[in-house]
Amino acid sequence: MGKKLDNQDGLTLLEVLLSIVILTIVLTSFAGFFSQSALFVKKNEEKLSTSQTAQQLVNLIELNISKSALSSISTCSSLPCELNKDKLEILVGQTIPSTYAISAKFEKNVESLILVKISVADISNPDSSSKTYTYIRR
Repeated sequence: MGKKLDNQDGLTLLEVLLSIVILTIVLTSFAGFFSQSALFVKKNEEKLSTSQTAQQLVNLIELNISKSALSSISTCSSLPCELNKDKLEILVGQTIPSTYAISAKFEKNVESLILVKISVADISNPDSSSKTYTYIRR
Protein backbone atom coordinates (compact mmCIF):
# COMPACT_ATOMS: atom_id res chain seq x y z
CA MET A 1 0.00 0.00 0.00
CA GLY A 2 2.48 2.66 0.98
CA LYS A 3 5.68 3.09 -1.00
CA LYS A 4 8.90 3.53 0.77
CA LEU A 5 11.00 6.43 -0.49
CA ASP A 6 14.39 4.97 0.36
CA ASN A 7 15.70 5.32 -3.21
CA GLN A 8 16.80 8.94 -3.38
CA ASP A 9 18.78 9.03 -6.64
CA GLY A 10 19.68 12.56 -7.69
CA LEU A 11 22.53 14.97 -8.28
CA THR A 12 24.81 16.27 -5.61
CA LEU A 13 25.63 19.94 -5.32
CA LEU A 14 29.17 19.25 -6.53
CA GLU A 15 27.90 17.60 -9.72
CA VAL A 16 25.56 20.54 -10.45
CA LEU A 17 28.36 23.09 -9.93
CA LEU A 18 30.76 21.10 -12.10
CA SER A 19 28.24 20.92 -14.95
CA ILE A 20 27.64 24.70 -14.70
CA VAL A 21 31.40 25.37 -14.89
CA ILE A 22 31.80 23.13 -17.95
CA LEU A 23 28.80 24.76 -19.65
CA THR A 24 30.25 28.23 -18.93
CA ILE A 25 33.61 27.28 -20.48
CA VAL A 26 31.92 25.97 -23.63
CA LEU A 27 29.67 29.02 -24.00
CA THR A 28 32.60 31.40 -23.44
CA SER A 29 34.55 29.80 -26.26
CA PHE A 30 31.55 30.17 -28.58
CA ALA A 31 31.12 33.82 -27.59
CA GLY A 32 34.76 34.50 -28.54
CA PHE A 33 34.19 32.89 -31.92
CA PHE A 34 31.12 35.04 -32.62
CA SER A 35 32.82 38.29 -31.59
CA GLN A 36 35.73 37.54 -33.95
CA SER A 37 33.24 36.77 -36.71
CA ALA A 38 31.49 40.10 -36.16
CA LEU A 39 34.80 41.99 -36.44
CA PHE A 40 35.69 40.10 -39.62
CA VAL A 41 32.30 40.91 -41.18
CA LYS A 42 32.61 44.61 -40.32
CA LYS A 43 36.09 44.82 -41.84
CA ASN A 44 34.91 43.11 -45.04
CA GLU A 45 31.88 45.41 -45.31
CA GLU A 46 34.16 48.46 -45.23
CA LYS A 47 36.43 46.95 -47.88
CA LEU A 48 33.44 46.04 -50.04
CA SER A 49 32.08 49.56 -49.76
CA THR A 50 35.29 51.08 -51.17
CA SER A 51 35.32 48.46 -53.95
CA GLN A 52 31.74 49.29 -54.91
CA THR A 53 32.53 53.01 -54.98
CA ALA A 54 35.52 52.33 -57.24
CA GLN A 55 33.35 50.25 -59.58
CA GLN A 56 30.73 53.01 -59.75
CA LEU A 57 33.46 55.45 -60.74
CA VAL A 58 34.65 53.07 -63.45
CA ASN A 59 31.12 52.97 -64.85
CA LEU A 60 30.84 56.78 -64.77
CA ILE A 61 34.19 57.20 -66.50
CA GLU A 62 33.43 54.62 -69.17
CA LEU A 63 30.08 56.26 -69.95
CA ASN A 64 30.97 59.94 -69.74
CA ILE A 65 34.64 60.49 -70.52
CA SER A 66 36.22 60.48 -73.92
CA LYS A 67 39.80 61.30 -74.92
CA SER A 68 38.75 64.69 -76.21
CA ALA A 69 36.93 65.54 -72.97
CA LEU A 70 40.02 64.52 -71.04
CA SER A 71 42.32 66.69 -73.11
CA SER A 72 40.00 69.68 -72.62
CA ILE A 73 40.96 69.87 -68.92
CA SER A 74 44.00 72.07 -68.45
CA THR A 75 45.62 69.76 -65.90
CA CYS A 76 45.22 66.79 -68.25
CA SER A 77 46.34 68.37 -71.50
CA SER A 78 49.18 65.85 -71.57
CA LEU A 79 49.26 62.39 -70.08
CA PRO A 80 49.90 61.15 -67.43
CA CYS A 81 47.71 63.26 -65.20
CA GLU A 82 45.92 62.75 -61.89
CA LEU A 83 42.54 64.15 -60.87
CA ASN A 84 41.05 64.40 -57.40
CA LYS A 85 37.36 63.98 -56.60
CA ASP A 86 36.39 67.61 -57.38
CA LYS A 87 38.03 67.67 -60.82
CA LEU A 88 36.67 64.22 -61.59
CA GLU A 89 33.14 65.43 -60.81
CA ILE A 90 33.61 68.29 -63.28
CA LEU A 91 34.89 65.90 -65.93
CA VAL A 92 32.08 63.38 -65.42
CA GLY A 93 29.44 66.09 -65.18
CA GLN A 94 27.78 64.89 -62.00
CA THR A 95 28.47 64.79 -58.29
CA ILE A 96 30.00 61.69 -56.78
CA PRO A 97 28.10 60.85 -53.58
CA SER A 98 30.94 59.52 -51.47
CA THR A 99 32.85 60.50 -48.35
CA TYR A 100 35.98 58.62 -49.46
CA ALA A 101 39.19 60.13 -50.79
CA ILE A 102 39.02 59.53 -54.54
CA SER A 103 41.64 60.00 -57.23
CA ALA A 104 41.90 58.94 -60.85
CA LYS A 105 45.16 58.72 -62.76
CA PHE A 106 45.13 58.73 -66.56
CA GLU A 107 48.10 57.27 -68.47
CA LYS A 108 48.82 56.53 -72.11
CA ASN A 109 48.89 52.91 -73.09
CA VAL A 110 49.43 50.87 -76.23
CA GLU A 111 47.06 51.01 -79.21
CA SER A 112 45.83 54.50 -78.38
CA LEU A 113 44.10 53.38 -75.19
CA ILE A 114 44.18 55.44 -72.01
CA LEU A 115 44.71 53.50 -68.80
CA VAL A 116 42.68 54.83 -65.85
CA LYS A 117 43.71 53.91 -62.31
CA ILE A 118 41.03 54.72 -59.74
CA SER A 119 41.92 54.83 -56.04
CA VAL A 120 39.29 54.98 -53.31
CA ALA A 121 40.40 55.23 -49.68
CA ASP A 122 38.57 55.61 -46.40
CA ILE A 123 40.29 58.45 -44.55
CA SER A 124 39.24 57.16 -41.13
CA ASN A 125 40.40 53.59 -41.85
CA PRO A 126 43.57 53.29 -43.96
CA ASP A 127 43.17 49.50 -44.26
CA SER A 128 39.97 50.02 -46.20
CA SER A 129 41.02 51.12 -49.66
CA SER A 130 40.52 49.91 -53.19
CA LYS A 131 42.19 50.35 -56.58
CA THR A 132 40.51 49.60 -59.88
CA TYR A 133 41.72 49.86 -63.47
CA THR A 134 39.92 50.50 -66.73
CA TYR A 135 40.67 51.73 -70.26
CA ILE A 136 39.24 54.59 -72.30
CA ARG A 137 39.04 53.74 -75.98
CA ARG A 138 36.86 56.40 -77.56
